[in-house]
Amino acid sequence: MNKTLLTGLLCCSLSIQSFADQPLEGFAYGSVNAPTGKEWESPENLALNKEQPHAYFFPFQHLDNARKVLPENSQFWQSLNGDWKFHWAPDPDSRPKDFYETNYDVTSWDVIPVPSSWNIYGIQKDGSRKYGTPIYVNQPVIFQHSVKVDDWRGGVMRTPPANWTTYKDRNEVGSFRRDFEIPQDWDGRETFISFDGVDSFFYLWINGQYVGFSKNSRNTADFNITPYLQKGKNTVAAEVYRSSDGSFLEAQDMFRLPGIFRTVALYSVPKVHFRDLVATPDLDATYTDGSLTVNAEIRNLGKKAIKDYKVYYSLYANKLYSDENTLVDGFLSPVIDKIAPNETGSVQTVLKVKAPNKWSAEFPYRYTLVAELKDKKNKTIEMVSTIVGFRKVEIKDTPASEDEFGLAGRYYYVNGKTVKLKGVNRHESNPGVGHAITREMMEKEIMLMKRANINHVRNSHYPDDPYWYFLCNKYGIYLEDEANIESHEYYYGAASLSHPVEWKNAHVARVMEMVRANVNNPSIVIWSLGNEAGPGKNFVAAYDALKKFDASRPVQYERNNDIVDMGSNQYPSIGWVRGAVQGKYDIKYPFHISEYAHSMGNACGNLIDYWEAMESTNFFCGGAIWDWVDQSMYNYDPKTGVRYLAYGGDFGDTPNDGQFVMNGIVFGDLEPKPQYYEVKKVYQHIGVKALDIEKGAFEIFNKYYFKNLAEDYLLVWSLYEDGKAIQTSQPMDINVAPRQRMQITLPYNYASLKKMQSTL
Repeated sequence: MNKTLLTGLLCCSLSIQSFADQPLEGFAYGSVNAPTGKEWESPENLALNKEQPHAYFFPFQHLDNARKVLPENSQFWQSLNGDWKFHWAPDPDSRPKDFYETNYDVTSWDVIPVPSSWNIYGIQKDGSRKYGTPIYVNQPVIFQHSVKVDDWRGGVMRTPPANWTTYKDRNEVGSFRRDFEIPQDWDGRETFISFDGVDSFFYLWINGQYVGFSKNSRNTADFNITPYLQKGKNTVAAEVYRSSDGSFLEAQDMFRLPGIFRTVALYSVPKVHFRDLVATPDLDATYTDGSLTVNAEIRNLGKKAIKDYKVYYSLYANKLYSDENTLVDGFLSPVIDKIAPNETGSVQTVLKVKAPNKWSAEFPYRYTLVAELKDKKNKTIEMVSTIVGFRKVEIKDTPASEDEFGLAGRYYYVNGKTVKLKGVNRHESNPGVGHAITREMMEKEIMLMKRANINHVRNSHYPDDPYWYFLCNKYGIYLEDEANIESHEYYYGAASLSHPVEWKNAHVARVMEMVRANVNNPSIVIWSLGNEAGPGKNFVAAYDALKKFDASRPVQYERNNDIVDMGSNQYPSIGWVRGAVQGKYDIKYPFHISEYAHSMGNACGNLIDYWEAMESTNFFCGGAIWDWVDQSMYNYDPKTGVRYLAYGGDFGDTPNDGQFVMNGIVFGDLEPKPQYYEVKKVYQHIGVKALDIEKGAFEIFNKYYFKNLAEDYLLVWSLYEDGKAIQTSQPMDINVAPRQRMQITLPYNYASLKKMQSTL
């Protein structure tokens, strides 16, 4: 294995211009005494006092802690997960309007865990529901609407048919409260609160003082709460609305479940700190040597200007599949001349890296980048870290002479190879907790995927929990990260929300909140603007904003291939795919099937036909099965108390789309279904073909792009007669280079052959 060497700086630059100086439109700032109550039905107003998005990283007190990256290793991070006081109301008028005041008595309130989906947590063992109803619909929203231009102006509180669940429970509101204390060693620092996922809208108060609001349920909402804190006990209050104008953009095919369903935490930074840290890798023309362009934004929230600050970076190489790492080398940024109070400066440093270990799904080599902000006396003011990986994603016009199949075309590459993305669509879903999935559940999922030869996941249809990206970086999954945008209820014509200017801010912000947060993850190899939300100009604006910030990955959007970098569609026929993979159709290449092989009932039997076509050329880079896991929820039979996996309608939810939510290749509890084993077979990275059975002649095809089979595999074959093994070989080395074939002869006695099975 090549040793990584740092060979010096390519270039450096610094500037007082930064993303923070050009905030996302729709984000407002300022001191406001109280909400108006109209914020959750104002599409152009996206947030009040919510931090501008930035990469996911945290401050650490020591280098050893920073090298571990995850926030629980920091003394400047404190989880607020656990028991919160909770009040459920069926509609906004029934909510406790003054609950955020510190003298409001909540001692009689229920206790609910955070994270949780309150509909699911409230299901009782007799089948009754304490906190509203889980509602499963595919295409519609759960409140009254019509498919016509400007229908959205009617809002989410219109009167639906009397048999609808939301006729009575018009718009559920959850009121949350808990107390916390700030550690003493946080004194003199800036303290933030972060909500990683709240469905769909919430107001925030600290110690009875109004802080702000946020909509966009699947991206982190950070608020600086320093001005509202006091010594000793503090109180946080959050008022969560099930439906808001944001719900018009969150009509994904799933159980619609309100709640604070991801981590809530506090973190603390010094007055002068990293506002953002973006590390973009690149490889040279031969994919041998690398570079890392690091952009750091430094914010000064102090009362005095700072000058002559600099950033010291150290790069650590992680062992494969491990969080253990060793120092490669360190390097220094140029000096930051001056940053005035309440201003943000940026500094760019580009580092040459000699022969780094490359990141791919086959060999997910990661590096840990630690950044230390130092003052003019060389004292470390703050230390942060992030995972990076050296890999290059490209779309290239390729001459026939350079193509494996001898065809000229426009192809998709990772590290110079035309990899195939063998994928599934994945929702965050578990029958016991709804959308509040745990780390242990995610870890089980990714191991099941790797065992099934799945190397690709489309994060459908929203950015996922931050820990999911950590796992995909570590174990090797090619991700398509998708913005939290689906306005499927209005389809794709004139009524689509992709057209009205009032919805431009939301489209751009949801894309940029995703990209800014997740940009450093090497596992993300495709960005998606959203799903089933129309073809309009709002997506053009979102694409332009994305590409201005990150040009290192291609962008996909299935509903308008004209405005993005690669083509996509959903559920094409096998016949169409067989023609399209020849590169002769009038479609945008390279092509990725964002959804195919709908895994409902007895499905996936013709999967091999798709893949024989896709593997015959490089015009298609792969696709994602719909979908990974059944989105069932646990319910109880009211007569027997027996627990069962329920689907739409089982909770009395109306309207609903029934069992259309049960499309996974694994059950809701992650037990594999028959389809799982079909996928494992078809997605296998090693092909075995009989050439002459009587002579024992076989061909082995290594479908990997970076891995020699000798690195991980041994060949074992067995000969069976009437179901009993009569001859079994010893393990044999199998030296087959990537994308190469090898013929072997197995020395068995064909004359006695009844049934033969070979296994790798």
